[in-house]
Amino acid sequence: MRAVTAAPPSRVERPLATAVLVGIAALAPIAVDIFLPSMPAMSREFGASEGTVSLAVTLFIVAFAGAQLFWGPLSDRSGRRPALLAGLALFVGGSLLCLVAASIPVLLAGRVLQGLGGGVGPAIANAVVIDTYRRERAIGVLALITLSIALAPMIAPVFGGIIQEYASWRVVFIFQGAVGVLLAAAFFLLVPETNRNPDPAALRPRRLAANYRRLFRSRTFVTAALLMGLLFAGQLIFISTSSFVLVDDLGASPLGFGFAFGFVSFGIMAGATVCRRLSRRWPPGRIVLTAAATGWAAATVMVGLAASGAASLPATVIPAFLILAGNGMARPAATATALGEFPEIAGLASAVLGFSQMALASGASIGFAAAVEPGPGTLAGGMFAASSAALALLLLGRPPALSLRAPAPGTDVAGATGRPTPPSPPRR
Repeated sequence: MRAVTAAPPSRVERPLATAVLVGIAALAPIAVDIFLPSMPAMSREFGASEGTVSLAVTLFIVAFAGAQLFWGPLSDRSGRRPALLAGLALFVGGSLLCLVAASIPVLLAGRVLQGLGGGVGPAIANAVVIDTYRRERAIGVLALITLSIALAPMIAPVFGGIIQEYASWRVVFIFQGAVGVLLAAAFFLLVPETNRNPDPAALRPRRLAANYRRLFRSRTFVTAALLMGLLFAGQLIFISTSSFVLVDDLGASPLGFGFAFGFVSFGIMAGATVCRRLSRRWPPGRIVLTAAATGWAAATVMVGLAASGAASLPATVIPAFLILAGNGMARPAATATALGEFPEIAGLASAVLGFSQMALASGASIGFAAAVEPGPGTLAGGMFAASSAALALLLLGRPPALSLRAPAPGTDVAGATGRPTPPSPPRR
């Protein structure tokens, strides 16, 4: 195993550099959601069906998910900066292709390029955090990233709607390209290279296979990946079902649905804020277990109310808020712990964690939609099943790195596993 030398406490720990990492992680959700208000206008201009135009969202997400598995190991091989800048260049190129698109196929090709480039964001941002910070600070910064990812879907459609109202859908892609250029310039100027020991063989098939085996033999990593996928599955079930349940079954107006959905989404931000505050005092295992138990308790109440015939807007929205708050609270601590076992392949580990979370959650959400009709009871049952599975997984398979005991003073992210941490300069 290669020796690991932690990055010195340099410019990367300054607030502006942290803000750049947060922005990079939020780029993909911004690119998805700022585009939504323009879809009807694009459908009219190109004479295409709404289903065809919606492929611009689906293809972006598929490309984004898969691209992480390339950018992560590339950053282990060549460094975080070259990989990040190459990914952002591809994102900007995709934005320009969408801008000049004269047909739907060209537009879809541009969105695929955007997704392939956007996949660099979470993989590199998380890896830079693990390269740089001790455990409690890593959890705090990852909580900020979680906040940004939750906030982007709430704000981006507003900006997209304003642009569509006063300009056109093409300006949306000018904005996206400009954001990509701005983030690339800010990263180049503010964030130094944090991968101090790049591995020239990181992309070779034999080394990749060995590194994948290391990841999936780790009880900590596998538990965290499954846990995050299950928690995200409950979130996707709510996202895909809530409009039918809240409007058609519970009588919310479109405006009321917007406020209710925003309130539930705010739960992720509230949970991430709590996690950030607790990260200096609680070990990650206690944070994750508290978060999972909170989500399960709320889901139990939600399904009990639905089963008793007491389903209502508050009886659905308030428990859902608490479930998503548990998600936002668990994610940063679980991510920091899982990635902390593999500082020398943090890029690959971050990519696999992100991809597996999206794959598991998407599969569960699609299966749920195919199996049941939307309703207060099925929504509650789906979120209860996901929350119960997550809590059971944590209780039955919790590895030592997610124990409830605090690690020894001075232990960093990797040190939470009990392995000796290589000497490094003191970090904040």
